[in-house]
Amino acid sequence: MQTEDLALLSGLKVLIVDDEAGALDVTKRMLSFYQAQVIVCLSADEGLKQLQAHRLDVIVSDIIMPHIDGYQFIQAVRNFPSEKGRDIPAVALSVLSEGEAQVKAINAGFQKYLCKPVRIAALIETVADVAGINPNNAH
Repeated sequence: MQTEDLALLSGLKVLIVDDEAGALDVTKRMLSFYQAQVIVCLSADEGLKQLQAHRLDVIVSDIIMPHIDGYQFIQAVRNFPSEKGRDIPAVALSVLSEGEAQVKAINAGFQKYLCKPVRIAALIETVADVAGINPNNAH
């Protein structure tokens, strides 16, 4: 995967859910730099509402959030009907180290798990991967 292609995520609609405004802004800037269309939400409740309002391609969600955490959020998404977003690929972002948290995230319904702070190349490559984008056309 090559992150030199600044149009790599062009046309993708990505929902980011994170209760920390600073982290939300950094993640949005990274994805926007690669031309993704980004919708941001400061809570899982708002994320669930945005899923009902938009056709999205990828979800990027924090794990540790008040009220509804990332595990509960993705489980709610996976309980939606297909046409409402049940099958949207999702990436978990968390300060929790890999291991038990990663296993729990995958079991809850995420496809990938990244630790914060995340490197831009790792985030872009992971989002492209779960979205099925292959810049080398080597599928």
